Amino acid sequence: MSKKLIALLICIITGGIIIGGVLLAEWETPSKEVLTGVPQEIVIGMGEDIKGLEPVYGCPWGAPLRLIYETLVTEDADLKIQPLLAESWEVSEDGKVWTFHLRKGIKFHDGSPFNASAVKFSFKYKPAPYRALLHYTKSIDAIDEYTVKFVLNKPYAPLLRDVSSAPIMSPTAVDENGDFKSPIGTGPFKLDEWVKSQKIVLVKNENYWRESPKLEVVTFKIIPDSSARAMALETGEIDLTGHMAGRSALYVSDIPGLKEKTEIKIVEGYTQPCVNWIQFNTEKEPFGDLKVRKAVYYGIDTQKMVTSVLGETATPLLKGPLSMSSTEHLLNQDLTWYPYNPEKAKELLAEAGWKDTNGDGIRDRNGEQLKVTFVLSSFRPELPKVAEIVQAQLKEIGMDVKLQTVEYGAQQMMFEKGQYDMMMQFGVCGHGDPSLWFNYFFHSKRGVRCAFKDEQLTTLIDRLYTTVNSKDRLKVFYEIQEIMEEDVPGVFLYTDANVVGVNKRVKNYEMQGGIHGAYLSLWKVYIEE
Repeated sequence: MSKKLIALLICIITGGIIIGGVLLAEWETPSKEVLTGVPQEIVIGMGEDIKGLEPVYGCPWGAPLRLIYETLVTEDADLKIQPLLAESWEVSEDGKVWTFHLRKGIKFHDGSPFNASAVKFSFKYKPAPYRALLHYTKSIDAIDEYTVKFVLNKPYAPLLRDVSSAPIMSPTAVDENGDFKSPIGTGPFKLDEWVKSQKIVLVKNENYWRESPKLEVVTFKIIPDSSARAMALETGEIDLTGHMAGRSALYVSDIPGLKEKTEIKIVEGYTQPCVNWIQFNTEKEPFGDLKVRKAVYYGIDTQKMVTSVLGETATPLLKGPLSMSSTEHLLNQDLTWYPYNPEKAKELLAEAGWKDTNGDGIRDRNGEQLKVTFVLSSFRPELPKVAEIVQAQLKEIGMDVKLQTVEYGAQQMMFEKGQYDMMMQFGVCGHGDPSLWFNYFFHSKRGVRCAFKDEQLTTLIDRLYTTVNSKDRLKVFYEIQEIMEEDVPGVFLYTDANVVGVNKRVKNYEMQGGIHGAYLSLWKVYIEE
């Protein structure tokens, strides 16, 4: 099999495509008359400050930094891989050697050259824990000034996804001791000012390799409260806000009002696939019993929940965690999962020995009532409403659910210690490759607690990383779904849309893929009054 064919297969597997030596799509260019006299400045409302200026901070490294640092490849709005700092790449027949050919003539912000040495430096500099690729890497070699070779210990199917999240910075960003000193990337904007907990100000990179940006200044303003950000958008204090990345998300309740404003445009897209689900603690009762887990799944009307709480900003996951647009090509259509059927739920609970012996509406067994605690975080405002619907629906089948809302950090601690019966979980589905999501929650040998221990499942997840043949990898995804449907580690509820509110004076804006895809088109945006 040829190298080109192998490369094509692997990129299709990971949800991407190969476009060697082709620039990104054409963009609209405003006339000089449009820009005359109009300040080319934009203010973006952001829910929380960045943690630092090194790209290794956060996961993955904070929205403003996405405009400072760039990556070898990127995800488009359809979550397909496109070239960026690398113009093309190929992979060996055994899947262990990836060779990237870099664009020539690109300079970092300080004028230092972008080249293979800078790429090697960036991957070696304080490797971020989310970059699983490095665990598979034997060496990273600069073959010549514009060619970088990754030599792997074994095939690694999600390589392009990892590379799309790996920032490239200049070696001049660190001092002689190797300590970080300033953010120097190739991006369309560079740092001007950072006032902690208040704002991050970026100015345009006049020598940006694609084209000098139209915007002169991009200011990220820290406004922790989502409703306050929505109000700031309405009043014109900010020009853009909202995406799905945690505390920067718009409240679902604020979106209808924003849609009514003629000066505001709402942009939606499923460009950051996220699985919102209820995790069972299968290591203790009552959820150690498979019949009880299945009963809960049958007892929750996910479609009604999504419609009543989230409206058009979410899609129910009616056939498991991969039943969303970005992963439906991997969906095992033979599986039926557990459509809403409260009568079936009651039958299963009765078979498990849970019956309402005293007529109080709550089932009991051996003198113990069917009472469970449902833990959720205050991280996202819609979660309490979702939890209340779950509570009410499970009461209909005879289960008493107590809601416990805690801070996100406390929730994670409770997860690690197993201090829960049910827990609301959400997580980005590894950009366009769900293997990363499966690994985080269901790999039993990661060194931390996993959501459901199953050795066969762990083995299959390992195979997702090393299987590069598209048909073979699809079979692995099918087997994983079969296990999850049969063993029911949780109830898969919905996936959110990215929702961004934009003032209509902001022109040429579009959403791209990934966790901070709301901002990646700012290099071609301009302001028109």
